[in-house]
Order: sequence, then C-alpha cells, then structure tokens
Amino acid sequence: MTWNLRAVKMFDDFEQEKYIEIREVYYDDDGEPMGHCEAAMCGESLDDLQTYVEWALEALKKPVLEFKDQDVSE
Repeated sequence: MTWNLRAVKMFDDFEQEKYIEIREVYYDDDGEPMGHCEAAMCGESLDDLQTYVEWALEALKKPVLEFKDQDVSE
C-alpha cells in the first residue's frame, strides 16, 4: 500500500456544502484510491515540516479527488 497527499472534495453531513481539503490518500496494489484520512502537519524538525509543505503543494498539481459515501474517486 502506498499513500500521498491529495486535494479531496468533501461534502458536509447534508451533502449540500462542498469544500476541499488536503488529505492523505491511500492506494491499493493496483494504484487505485482506497481510503483517506485527515492530514496533519507535524514532524520532528522544521525540515520535516518543509517536506510536508512541499508534498501539499505537489497535491495541488493533481486532479481533485471526490469523497462521498465512504468512497474515494477521481
């Protein structure tokens, strides 16, 4: 299993409000998104945080994924 940061379109509990979050997205062995969780910026050093920010900026260059009903899809 692999993961990266991606922009994910989220919906409120009533599926009326959409918003986008940077999230950790997990992929199966075929490279298909299989889940995600909230991304937290943390690290043991400022260098760790710099790397995480760089990953987040890379996520903005990829298509936004959409999360709905426990599914992650492009």
